[in-house]
Amino acid sequence: MSQPLSQEEILKSQILQTAQDLYQRYGIKKVTMDDVAKAVGKTRSALYYYFKNRDELFEAVMISLVDEVKDELEKMIYKEETLESRIRAFCFAKVKGFKKTRNFITAIEARMDSEERSKYSDIIWEIHQRMMRSETTLLKKVIRDAVTAGEINEPDSKALDVLLFVLLSSIRGIRRESVSENYKDQWEDGAEMFAQMIVEKIKA
Repeated sequence: MSQPLSQEEILKSQILQTAQDLYQRYGIKKVTMDDVAKAVGKTRSALYYYFKNRDELFEAVMISLVDEVKDELEKMIYKEETLESRIRAFCFAKVKGFKKTRNFITAIEARMDSEERSKYSDIIWEIHQRMMRSETTLLKKVIRDAVTAGEINEPDSKALDVLLFVLLSSIRGIRRESVSENYKDQWEDGAEMFAQMIVEKIKA
């Protein structure tokens, strides 16, 4: 049973959600620490207790989104029983994306000018890397569970690292192409085929 959140944790969560809503509505550049404090109903100094500046707040919002996606992915995957169905669920979820996250990213990118894109490129890259690490950890857990259940033998760790890199990189490519008029009706078959190929390779 999880421990109840402290008042500090609750307030920090409220700040992050409020900042996320404001970023999505107005863009990063137009949202100040004062705006977030006012929307939360706290003083500006209360925000600075948790975040030393706007950049740190933005990074924390992005990290919270990564953690949220990871939690949603895990819940979705573990509704399935077998390794193949779990890998398939992962692939389908990654291609379709999560509506809340997709809407947020689309909204802030649409409002970013070239200066902001340059300024936040390092943060966005680090968030991408964090997502890759998080998803790799989740998939390794799925595979360990399959080994424990006797579905597969223990895979070679180095070969598995390469395979998971190929999976994560390729599924992002499928997701990009899935919005194209040429491929929008093919992504489900493509994701299904790719998931089968990955599982066959893991079992080999």
